[in-house]
Amino acid sequence: MSLEKLSRPESLAEMAQRELRNAIIEGRLKLGDQLSEIRLSKMLGISKTPVREALMQLKREGLVQIDPQRGTSIFRIEDREIDQIAGFRRLLETEAARLIFASEKSSTPRRMAEILEAMELAIAGEAFQSYRKLDADFHMALIEGAGNPYLVSAYGLIAAKIGALRSRAHDDTQVVSRSLETHRRLLRLLEAGDEEKFNELIDFHIANTGRDYRAWLARQTAADETATDDLASEATDTASK
Repeated sequence: MSLEKLSRPESLAEMAQRELRNAIIEGRLKLGDQLSEIRLSKMLGISKTPVREALMQLKREGLVQIDPQRGTSIFRIEDREIDQIAGFRRLLETEAARLIFASEKSSTPRRMAEILEAMELAIAGEAFQSYRKLDADFHMALIEGAGNPYLVSAYGLIAAKIGALRSRAHDDTQVVSRSLETHRRLLRLLEAGDEEKFNELIDFHIANTGRDYRAWLARQTAADETATDDLASEATDTASK
């Protein structure tokens, strides 16, 4: 018996989910912002039903929080969760690396070299958003190269949040340049078969994402406090006139 594969167009809910996920990861939607189904449906030009379905899926990914009392909002990463994500990511990426180092015919280094070349072109063209996506592809190549579908599935639990952290942490050209050099070194160590130094560097690299995000958050908090003080000062000046 033979059956032909069916193809279907992407549903509105899937399209909405992809656009909202990208907007959260890229920083077009701010962490902690309240989300209105009505407003989102107007912005996307679709009805509320697919928007609601998209938000439910994003909730499963941990990108939005839905509270019957407070409504729907984009997730916030608490300080403790930064370390929890880093720890889980470290377990997965070092295990993937172990399996790749143990394989004699892995094509992962070649795939990662191709991605690294694209990363360098993105930096040269100041296409920083493209760079961040390629950064995610580089690490996913490591996970997929292990040949263990359970690793891929587990990584999917945190991939979107890692992307959200990365987009905010990599808002400085020096940070991005440092990131690129780290990826070059990771590839060289993988090609050289130096598992110990690779794991040391991947551990440092993952921890850096958390440090860079905390630095970004501190700058954002300071900027928000300055803006609040400015508004209060303007209100006082207006009232005194």
